[in-house]
Amino acid sequence: MESRYVRANVQVIAASVIYGFAGIFFLFVKNMAAGTVVFCQLLLGFLVLAFYLAASGKLSGMQLRRKRKSMLLLGAWQAGGLLSYYTAVSFTNVSLSVLLLYTAPLYVLLIAPVILKEKISTKNFAALGLSLTGVVVVVGPENLLSGTSGTESGYLFGVLMGLFSGFFYACIIMTSRYLRDEYSGLEQLFLSTGVTLVILLPLMLQISSAALLENLPVLLTLGVMVTSVGSILYFTGLEHVKAQNASIISLLEPVSAIFFAYLILHDPVSKSTLLGCTLILASSLLMSLEKESEAEK
Repeated sequence: MESRYVRANVQVIAASVIYGFAGIFFLFVKNMAAGTVVFCQLLLGFLVLAFYLAASGKLSGMQLRRKRKSMLLLGAWQAGGLLSYYTAVSFTNVSLSVLLLYTAPLYVLLIAPVILKEKISTKNFAALGLSLTGVVVVVGPENLLSGTSGTESGYLFGVLMGLFSGFFYACIIMTSRYLRDEYSGLEQLFLSTGVTLVILLPLMLQISSAALLENLPVLLTLGVMVTSVGSILYFTGLEHVKAQNASIISLLEPVSAIFFAYLILHDPVSKSTLLGCTLILASSLLMSLEKESEAEK
């Protein structure tokens, strides 16, 4: 019994590290727009996921039931989240983009009282302050004023896209929370990915065969490793991992992304990046602990 829980925790850890590689792999794609990369990644991942579900006898149960509009929304949020995240990576770097993605709890905190009628506690306000301070520190107001990060133009646009990715991630969190009584994690992933592919279908017309063949190894890595293998490890492991533990373990995603971006891409890791990272992740940790304590009451 204990070994099963250990294995489940290892699965969630592995998935979090795999997710951290998404932005890094994306930068190895050449001559393809972010939208076409997202479409190809999700299509390949969807096919592998369908094969896994068929092999495990679960594919027949993957059907839309109640709350269909919310599932459609989940697919739309996923499309927006991936597009804005990869765009942010293109205009800034992996380290900054993944930290802005992890401002999602900030948006959840601001939106949840209105949508989900949740109360804001003192810990929530503390988390809000930490997250906002972390964003200011890691972005650098002086870079926004100059319009560059010392390397290229479009920095402000990249930061805005990063903040949008955090917003979409927050929408995914809240919509998924609403759907969890009706659909399992794997069901949400499979069905919402199908919706996302339909939304992004027009982008298929922009894909040239030459670019597709040139980037096929990277696209396969993104689709198979990140979208399917990472998600299968995460959701099957989540069945035997406490929500609080999973929230803490998931913080490995931005940490691993920053670490491997530094090793592989030589992304600069300044003191402000480390400080902002600490503040944003502390905010996420504080909110996850708050949610767990509420669940136990």
